[in-house]
Amino acid sequence: MCNILGYFNTKLSLNEIEKYNKRLSHRGPDASCVKEYDFKNKKLFLAHNRLAIQDLNPNANQPMENERFVIVFNGEIYNHFEIRWELSFRGFRTHSDTETLLWAFTEWGVEKAISKLNGMFAIALFDKQEQMLYLIRDRVGIKPLYWTFQHGEFVFSSELKGIRDELKTPDIDSLVKFVSLGYTPNDKSYYKNIYKLKPAHYLIFDGENIKIKRYWNLPKGKIDIGFDEAVEEVEHLLKDSVKKRLLADVEVGSFLSGGIDSSLVSAIMAEVSNKQIKTFTIGFKEEGYNEAEYAKKIAQIIGSEHYEYFFDAKDVLDLMDDLDYYYNEPFGDASALPMLLLSRTTKKRVTVALSGDGGDELFLGYDRYFFTKKYYLLLRHMPFKTLISRIFSILPNDKLEKMALPVKNPTYENLYSVLYFAIKPWQLDMVFNKDMLNGLDISFKGILEYSNNLKTIDDLSRLDFYRYLPDDILVKVDRATMAYSLEARVPILDHRIVEIAYKLPEQVKLTKGRKSILRKILYKYIPKDIVDRPKHGFSVPLKIWFRNELKELLFEKIKSLDGSIFNKKSLLNLFEKHQRGYNYEYLFWNLMRVK
Repeated sequence: MCNILGYFNTKLSLNEIEKYNKRLSHRGPDASCVKEYDFKNKKLFLAHNRLAIQDLNPNANQPMENERFVIVFNGEIYNHFEIRWELSFRGFRTHSDTETLLWAFTEWGVEKAISKLNGMFAIALFDKQEQMLYLIRDRVGIKPLYWTFQHGEFVFSSELKGIRDELKTPDIDSLVKFVSLGYTPNDKSYYKNIYKLKPAHYLIFDGENIKIKRYWNLPKGKIDIGFDEAVEEVEHLLKDSVKKRLLADVEVGSFLSGGIDSSLVSAIMAEVSNKQIKTFTIGFKEEGYNEAEYAKKIAQIIGSEHYEYFFDAKDVLDLMDDLDYYYNEPFGDASALPMLLLSRTTKKRVTVALSGDGGDELFLGYDRYFFTKKYYLLLRHMPFKTLISRIFSILPNDKLEKMALPVKNPTYENLYSVLYFAIKPWQLDMVFNKDMLNGLDISFKGILEYSNNLKTIDDLSRLDFYRYLPDDILVKVDRATMAYSLEARVPILDHRIVEIAYKLPEQVKLTKGRKSILRKILYKYIPKDIVDRPKHGFSVPLKIWFRNELKELLFEKIKSLDGSIFNKKSLLNLFEKHQRGYNYEYLFWNLMRVK
């Protein structure tokens, strides 16, 4: 795990680029290098900071090159030794996956080489012979990669802080999307003309023109398979995925929240590992938010060496500066705070940690999937919808207030918005001045930049796979772990598991309720009564803190907002309503993050 950085046709000197690369040194403290190359008679600088995981020898440092290609690479290729056996080249000097990649691209070309990879990756590949630069991002979006092309200068970076500040101008459309969702979706960043390379895409730059191509997609068709056979197939792949993600020359541990996904990953890791594993969890002092006791029970059952840390509002205040620095653009998922603390604690004992992310998206675990379907079926033929909607809109209850429009027009989009958006598309004038919203597409699909129709739970799952997972969950995990030079690996998001998950019919995945398949596998390791308790998720008690420890901080933030953009009178009214028992915690947290 590392960072990559590149500047083409820039006014910056090599020394100045070294300073920008140093901003990213938390991602790779073990080695740092910047090199200069000729690209279309202009300068191309490629930079890298290394966190040594495989082959700790300095010969594996980057940039790495042969006669044709230069590569800088962030991530891990778990099957790279198998790939070596398929190559005709035999002159390897290291055991690193970077060198495997270099010769795979040389022998097979870009698309064939990518198709062989099992891993997480953000790659910059410079073809010295053909004078082409390629940027490549993994199928799911586990590793980040930003790019911009402004006034002839092309820049790419693992994080926004690697891009010089003069190129960053906040974008109003991205601001509205961020306040609505807590993240900027699709290929957008918070700044104009700075983009994320989308997962499963690669970019080709010839010095003047940019082409972006998709190289992988979710399967569309479903297979004919029974529940037991599906369980067997997923279990086989998951065990193989966990084994592959233990490949390292440093110690590997596991995050253990006490939920189904992290418990399953940790249990399989304990089974396949040749020594006692270490597990790590974080808990809250507020009652109803703490699952640390379950994580501790599960650790005892699987026999792990277990570590836990407890978190309160004081930690939030202490972490505010770190949150802004490491995420480097507004980021509204408050669970980034415990994730930062968990990563800091974990790094003291291991350099790599397995994470259970992806199970809710792939195997249908989120409450909002079932809320949407339930109320769609309930409301679509209900009489007097307009009257009920009007009543909901005037009753002193924020939950009914949010449901006023979905009751009147019960589409999947409107119902999903209730639990998905911090502020619903039809409520945006409660946050922003109406004039500022003119000309923006503030519909559900416009905010998410997602055009596919939503008619089933499987459709909602695909939406989350393309938006919430790469733009929120994986951003949270990457920045929090990398802040402390800790590598996170996500076995459930092995692309083979992703593919089988989306080939399974919805009814098979829900045979015995949500996440049936993962539950059935976990029952082999953990007693059923521990597995089948109510789901809490990795949530933070913001609702409580905004009425107590963070109340004044929130009030001052609202007063400081730009009155030409925000509807401050309305927001102060929402603040007062929150103190009286209404709940706008997610909206308020997003506003706290606005720059």
